[in-house]
Amino acid sequence: MSKKLWVAVGLVLCAVLIGSPAAAVVELNIATTYSGANMHAETCREFAKRINEALPGEVVLTVHEGGALGLKDEDRFTAVADGIVPIQSVLMGAAVGTSPIFGLSTSPFLIKNFKEARLLLDIVRPEYDAEAKKFNQMILYTAPWPPSSIHANRPIKKYEDLQGLRIRTYDKNGTEVLKKAGANAVVMSWGDVYPALATKTIDSVLTSSQSAVAGKFWEVLSDTTRVNFAIPLNMININLDSFNALTPKQQAVFVKIGKEMEVRQWQIAEEAMVKDEKTCADNGMTITTEVSDELAAKLRASGQDVINDWLKKTGKVGEAVLAKFDKERKTLK
Repeated sequence: MSKKLWVAVGLVLCAVLIGSPAAAVVELNIATTYSGANMHAETCREFAKRINEALPGEVVLTVHEGGALGLKDEDRFTAVADGIVPIQSVLMGAAVGTSPIFGLSTSPFLIKNFKEARLLLDIVRPEYDAEAKKFNQMILYTAPWPPSSIHANRPIKKYEDLQGLRIRTYDKNGTEVLKKAGANAVVMSWGDVYPALATKTIDSVLTSSQSAVAGKFWEVLSDTTRVNFAIPLNMININLDSFNALTPKQQAVFVKIGKEMEVRQWQIAEEAMVKDEKTCADNGMTITTEVSDELAAKLRASGQDVINDWLKKTGKVGEAVLAKFDKERKTLK
């Protein structure tokens, strides 16, 4: 090839390179109603950090904490479906109005510990994934809460102690069970809880001790009673249109890091309960770690009505899930 031809080829290649735009950086928002030290805010920050480090110059995830984008808990699942925010941490129990299947994670007194909670998730996960896909999203990973306790200005020693409580719950399941006990229960998004406590709109909260620490409940409440209502789950979901717009390499990274984060979050949640209860106690709250057999039995009876209602809404799918769970949990050690 002549020198002139080499020069011509070089000029053409330069023109192609100069004229070809660099691949655009994908910018995605990830939102959560929680903030600060709360584990469900921290997991969003950690997930974003790992994605940004794994895909430098390709993807930038920006975390919006504390309900900064103005969405209530009950709106987050549909907001992902509509692409309003492409990635969100969604409390499963808050999505039951759209998808009843997600009510299973907050079914009252169904599971006793983290092993059972994990077994239940493994059994029902295909149904969760199918439901998410139906609403144009994918579950990247799940993140459990420590068991739900009742935080109030008195210990809950007997069933009658629930009567008259103006108590915040995080979903319809908790509301129904506590109303049957005579409490004035209301579903309330996390961002509204502390202002409601401060103004005495409510005087008690059904939530984990993780949230009790995040909300500094010792400033307004005196007691925590570990009723072990449920081990609720959050799901970190991505809009399918946003996911499908990623390259295959980027999609694989999201899936891989999601799996790693799920392992991490289950371990963190199991460790958090004792640590957070100690923090509450160190700040002056009284911690009751066990309830009477009589109270537990009455709560379970009230909870069974909620589970029966869930079965009516989910039909054969729900029946199959619970039948398999009842069979397999007998083998847990």
